[in-house]
Amino acid sequence: MVSRRVAVVTGGGRGLGRAAALRLAGDGVDVAVLARSGPEVEAVAGEVAAAGVDGLGLAVDVTDTASVDRARDRVLDRFGRVDIVVSNAGNLLFKPFVPLPGKEGVHPGFDRPVSDEEWDGVLDVHVGGAVRTLRAFGPALLSRGYGRVVTVVSNVVRRTVPYTTVYDTAKGALVQLTRSLAREWAPYGVTVNAVAAGHFETAMTREQFADAATLQRLLRRVPAGRAGEPAEFAALVSYLCAETSGFVTGETIGIDGGETL
Repeated sequence: MVSRRVAVVTGGGRGLGRAAALRLAGDGVDVAVLARSGPEVEAVAGEVAAAGVDGLGLAVDVTDTASVDRARDRVLDRFGRVDIVVSNAGNLLFKPFVPLPGKEGVHPGFDRPVSDEEWDGVLDVHVGGAVRTLRAFGPALLSRGYGRVVTVVSNVVRRTVPYTTVYDTAKGALVQLTRSLAREWAPYGVTVNAVAAGHFETAMTREQFADAATLQRLLRRVPAGRAGEPAEFAALVSYLCAETSGFVTGETIGIDGGETL
């Protein structure tokens, strides 16, 4: 009997991470779902199992090396291998880099500059989280001579957005991490690609979607005239994780309805 491939999805308890985990399960892949919330990852792991594959939910803090390493040990103990890593954990800070004249009262926190703690907190989840995750699971891919890595970035890496400087910087750094690892790991049969997502309604963006004026302003820039569906995002992740995608690496692939055209 041929063993099923095994995927690890960080930030998999909700939103786009959940969609990716469930799509991979539908593709016949066993999935370890990692996120901070234990109840959420357990629920998604149950949905994975309902697709007829093995699901494992682990409460993990990607800003804590020991937490990530414990998760790696649990995954390898359960499955004995890792073939796919989807690094999706993220957070968002909506705030000017420093207060802008006349904008201080527009939104809570706009009257204060980005603090060291806020700067470090966003970068540590996006970039540090990916570093810890790939440092933990990368050796299992390299030693087998096969692997698929997908990092989840944003189409902000191809445009500019006001009041999200820290988030934008983190995503830009993650693109370069993706490219650098793609170059190092290609000789070992491991591909590393980034998905640059546009507008999708998730827990992180729900506030924007709930405001009709804000949503209309966001979608005005999108030639397709709508937000994306999580299933569309998951389909792209599925392709990049497929065994037939082995000649695609180091790429940042947009899925944004044409917003960055």
